[in-house]
Amino acid sequence: MHYIVMDLEWNQPVSFQSSAYKQIGEKLLFEIIQIGAVKLDKRFRIVDETDILISPTYYKRLHPYVRRMTKLSQEELAGKPAFSEAMTQFIQFCGKDAVLCTWGADDVSVLKQNADCFSFEGELPKAYNIQRYFAEVFKLGNSQKALKSAMEELHIEEEENRAFHHALHDAYYTALVLQKLPDPKKVLEYEQEPRKFGHTPSQRRFRVTHTVPAVAAGLKHKDVIAPACPTCGQPAALTTELIPQAPGRYIALCKCKKHGPFLLKLRFAPLKSKQVGMNLSLSPASRQTRAYLHTKELQYQYRRKNGYAFPDPEDLSEAYSSSMPFDDK
Repeated sequence: MHYIVMDLEWNQPVSFQSSAYKQIGEKLLFEIIQIGAVKLDKRFRIVDETDILISPTYYKRLHPYVRRMTKLSQEELAGKPAFSEAMTQFIQFCGKDAVLCTWGADDVSVLKQNADCFSFEGELPKAYNIQRYFAEVFKLGNSQKALKSAMEELHIEEEENRAFHHALHDAYYTALVLQKLPDPKKVLEYEQEPRKFGHTPSQRRFRVTHTVPAVAAGLKHKDVIAPACPTCGQPAALTTELIPQAPGRYIALCKCKKHGPFLLKLRFAPLKSKQVGMNLSLSPASRQTRAYLHTKELQYQYRRKNGYAFPDPEDLSEAYSSSMPFDDK
């Protein structure tokens, strides 16, 4: 038997109002653009690996978030095999006596959705969830550890030539995690069935953290000007302007003296009460995120200086229709 540790990268609609999404709809919320896999033998030694890029059929334009995270470009994907051909290559790589192992349930679910959408006739191997086995070993209950956190727990260091958010590299790191677990064969006790994806209407997904009379009032709210550090609760200071991304959406960098930089995200949406709902979230800011924010700030300053016409910040008519899959994660 071989254990195929698999990771996927996928694209998503740029907007739920886009022609591509209207064409295919919920049959394909996430279109796979890269399959990475590492093959382990029965002693859990790495014996082979594969990296397959896929030319998208429907979501040809890469979502900015996907492009930023994966570092893939539309030019790189052009001319690559379509999904069914790529899957045939992947199944051949797996071999006859193989099982799939993934970190979490998403990859298996996305793979099944793509296979169904493109009417792939090959048989998918059974899949098993390494993340669930890891949670059992470390007594995490239903909590889910990110792959990077699991690596830190097991003292596995990131390698210089293997960046995260690359399908093969993430599969490789997942394989290292599996190797370090007490009894890797026990992963076969954690079979993972694909789950169905669906576009949840964003009115139900929007979580209100503050209620304000208008967007302008929200931008001046004390929790925005001096957001509380999620680690220590002390006020953090904004280090960039509040940069508009789309109507009702803003991003900025802030910094806690003790715990470093954070990415601040603001989102506004109209409420039935005629008030405005605000969602404020903070997450640690990587070097890449900080560089991205500073670039966006410079672009915003340049446009403002040169008289660029920005949308009315109080116009929230598209606040719900523009949300993306996984956008609130």
